[in-house]
Amino acid sequence: MTRSIRPVEPTDLGEIFTLQRAAFVDEARLYETPFVPALDETVDEFTERMQASNSWAAMQGNRIVGAVSLRTGRCGVANVERLMVAPDCRGQGISSVLLQVVEDAARLAGRQSLQLTVGELATNNRAIYRHLGWVEESSEYLVGFEHVLLHVMVKTF
Repeated sequence: MTRSIRPVEPTDLGEIFTLQRAAFVDEARLYETPFVPALDETVDEFTERMQASNSWAAMQGNRIVGAVSLRTGRCGVANVERLMVAPDCRGQGISSVLLQVVEDAARLAGRQSLQLTVGELATNNRAIYRHLGWVEESSEYLVGFEHVLLHVMVKTF
C-alpha cells in the first residue's frame, strides 16, 4: 500500500491520540508501569501539546500509521516529541522517514540541531537513532519515576 507523509490537521488529533495510546503500550510494559508520559497525558494536554508543535502523520491509505512532532523547548532547543508508529506497522522504516521530515523542517527553519529523549530500556529505539546519526548527550532520571533513566540524544547537521 502506498505510504505518504503529510502535516497533521486538527481533524487528525483524535486518531493520533488513539495511535499514541497503542504505540506506547510496549514502553509501559518495559518499565512495568502504565504511567509513562505518553499514556498518562490527558486529551486536553495532548491537544495543547499538538497545537504548540509542528507535527506530521505517516499515512497508509486513509489510516494514520505514524506521527511525530517538532516543538521548540527551553532555551530555543528544537525537540522531537512523540515519535510513534502503529504496532502492526513497525519495521517498515516509518520512524526513519518521519525523523527525516522533522530534520528537513528543522533545517529549513534555520536550526543546526535537534534533540530527543529516549528511555534506557528502549534499546531498539536507541539503536535506530544511533544508526541515523544521533548521539547521546546526557542522561537524567524521569521526574517522579527515579527508576526510569532517560537519555537526551542530539543530531547536529
